Amino acid sequence: MQVVGAGAAPSGFAGAPAAEPLEAPAVFAEPGFAEPGSDPELTDPVGSFPRILPALREAALGTSTLPPGTLDGFGPGGVEVVPLPSAPAVVCDDSNRIVRVNQAFLRLADRRTDDPVHGPLGMRVNQLVAGPDADARLVRPDHSLVRVRVVRWDLPGALRAVLFIELEQPQGDAGTGADRRWTAELERIARVGTWTFDLTTATLSRTETLDELYRSVGVAADTDRGPVEGDQVALLCRGLRSGARTQDHHVEMRLPGDRVLSCRAGIERSADGTPVRLVGMVRDVSAQRVAEGRVQHSGQRFLDLMATVTAGVGLLDASGRLVDANPALCALLDSPLERLRGVSALDLTAEPEASPDGLPRWLRRIAPGSQHGYRIDALALLRADGTRVWCEVGVTASMADDGGVFWLIVCTDVGEQRRAAELLRSAATTDELTRLPNRAAALELLDTLLAGPGRHRVALVCGDLDDFARVNSSLGHEAGDDMLVALAARLQRELPFGCTAARLSADEFVVICADHAEAGGPDALARTVADMLRTTVTVHGRPVHLTASVGLATPKPHEDVTASDLLRYAEAAMQDVKRNDRGGVGIACEGVVATATRQLELEAELRAAISGDGLLLEYQPVVGPDGVVHSAEALVRWPHPERGLIPPGEFLPVAQRGGLLRELDLWVLRTATREAAGWTTPSGRGVAVAVNLAGLLPSEPDFLAHVSAAVAGAGLMWDQLVLELVETSMVALPRHALDAMAELVNRGVRFAVDDFGTGYSSLARLEELPGADGEGGPVVRHRRRGGPGGLRRRPGRRGPGARDGPLDGGRGRRDRGAVPRAARPGRRRLPGLALRPPAAGGRDAPGAARRAPPDAGDRDRRLNPTSRAPVRTRRGLVTVPGSRFATRISAG
Repeated sequence: MQVVGAGAAPSGFAGAPAAEPLEAPAVFAEPGFAEPGSDPELTDPVGSFPRILPALREAALGTSTLPPGTLDGFGPGGVEVVPLPSAPAVVCDDSNRIVRVNQAFLRLADRRTDDPVHGPLGMRVNQLVAGPDADARLVRPDHSLVRVRVVRWDLPGALRAVLFIELEQPQGDAGTGADRRWTAELERIARVGTWTFDLTTATLSRTETLDELYRSVGVAADTDRGPVEGDQVALLCRGLRSGARTQDHHVEMRLPGDRVLSCRAGIERSADGTPVRLVGMVRDVSAQRVAEGRVQHSGQRFLDLMATVTAGVGLLDASGRLVDANPALCALLDSPLERLRGVSALDLTAEPEASPDGLPRWLRRIAPGSQHGYRIDALALLRADGTRVWCEVGVTASMADDGGVFWLIVCTDVGEQRRAAELLRSAATTDELTRLPNRAAALELLDTLLAGPGRHRVALVCGDLDDFARVNSSLGHEAGDDMLVALAARLQRELPFGCTAARLSADEFVVICADHAEAGGPDALARTVADMLRTTVTVHGRPVHLTASVGLATPKPHEDVTASDLLRYAEAAMQDVKRNDRGGVGIACEGVVATATRQLELEAELRAAISGDGLLLEYQPVVGPDGVVHSAEALVRWPHPERGLIPPGEFLPVAQRGGLLRELDLWVLRTATREAAGWTTPSGRGVAVAVNLAGLLPSEPDFLAHVSAAVAGAGLMWDQLVLELVETSMVALPRHALDAMAELVNRGVRFAVDDFGTGYSSLARLEELPGADGEGGPVVRHRRRGGPGGLRRRPGRRGPGARDGPLDGGRGRRDRGAVPRAARPGRRRLPGLALRPPAAGGRDAPGAARRAPPDAGDRDRRLNPTSRAPVRTRRGLVTVPGSRFATRISAG
């Protein structure tokens, strides 16, 4: 530490009884008070201190450090010698200045009374001691600290004795010397130096790093053209004398070669606010200024970039006022920058809601940095004309050049996006045709009601129009749409208060009632909805009468049910009443819901049974008068491992609803052709097999490929296969379907038209089918419409070589009555007929094919049309009818 100048003189001593004598030097005049005729460059009258500038001396000291009269009462010889303890101790006056010390204190504080810079006499105790008396730190001249306990007591004459008891040094203070060395090294790396000016002694000291810094930049420290430390000290001291709240002073020295020194000075105060010393820091900021120039150029480039950005960018100061904006933000708010500057963010907000600090609630105080930023999806801002503009706003806080914090906001116009999103939301929650809420909106509303306190009063009515497809097919889809719109308008217009109508699907509506008591109870509500849907609507000038099946569901008092569950219950009740009583009202109960659940489980199990060969085929034969089997119709059965044999009337509707008819047809076709390939009569002629098709139809592109693959894979002769189709599936067949049928007919396959007449077709329709004019033409089946009271036949011409085709008993809407199983290893049994293997030697054994012996109930079965026993017709053919009956007409 280099001492530049000092102006304090040691004061006289006062004392208390002590074990060792204390020196009592004379009391000198205070620094800054030169005697008349003395050298004005000196800071003391006896010339015992170095010279400093007079301006520095006057600015720093001003008045006497020890006021006159401080030592009055101790006699003309100065302060009396007062005995002190052998421990380190000092004597202070009423202003807490040290007037006397003992040798133990000098040793502990590492100070000397003749040291003009660090001598303790005249210094305040709080300049040497920091911290509480119980655990204080005594400051040595080298800035090291000694842990002491301070004990004070009063003495006569407004004096006070202070005793210092040295304590054990904390472990953390052991490296203070090394810390100072590291500090000096870091200052050299940072090109920083410091100085201090002691206000008590008027001493200016520089660190070695500061002297090195001055030498490196060519500054002569002790010349008039040297550093500005003296000017800074004078300025701060004048401020202290005037009572101004001067904190610090900063100035930059610009040197040749673009060198710049930043000189900053400040006031160091004690704990009670008393100024103790001035401290200064000199830093070489030449590289920083170069970097700042680069930053300035970069900032200009940033401004140029912001001018081209299409999004609006604005800067808000700490008070939330707009200080700058790019042209895009000015255009977005339709206001020039001059008018926008100074406008608060609260005034720019269309719906202002101020927080306690006066800022809009969307503008939050956050830490600087992009990682602390946030985004507002939609915020309405005000234009100059008072209109609103919806913006997506990104907010980030950043540091200003002066260290303050400002907000950076980026505004993007999302008005068009909001309008498009609103359309999408409307499309997502509103039925496009009827403008009623759709399924999603209905479920959301129902969930809200079920979560409220009145959930036990909620009712849900689901209605489905009966046979609405006939309107679309007969009058067109536009007429059907007009009818749905009319029904929706009626529901909106006439429903009771608190009820909301929604459209779930094509012709299915739902009514949600928040309080069914307002509608007279749930049953009355269901009847009201059914009456509204049971109406006559005039469409395109034609009156159309409609009916609807309605299902009602209400939540149970202690059941945690969701909207999806309640809708499922209502739909299950609706489907149940649609199957049994069209146009009626069904109420969801445990049995109805359980049945619907079983149907779903049955569908999954049926799918697994088809893929895992869990089904079997039984066959209904057609035999001639001689007992020879001409053909057999494949009848599918499902032996369920748990439920036993499930009748077709139960699982075929499940297959139809689950879209499994095609897979079921493929399984039956492959299995029937494979099993029929091994059938032979005693004469060695193969037996034809008839397969009903309801899902695999000629109109499908791969129809020919699937049939060909089944026949080829089974090794069946082409003329042993009869494909049975219902009349409705053969209406308006496309060209490729007719070509596929023609190809199969050419190979020998025969087609049978089942349920002929149900579609009100004439026999002339058969002439359009492949093979209608020759052998292999379609065999027609006609179902009697008067019930199963007997058989009805229409004779017709038979083509040359035409065989008797299979009779009724196929799948679809016909009942497949249970018949005994066929095809067991070594023996094949058909109803009323036993097929035995050929006798040894390749010849058929006598009676290989013979009629099964009649039992005692034969006569009754002949009289009863519902019997499963063979019945002989007038044509001489034998058929085994099921619960329904059919006849056959051959088309030539």
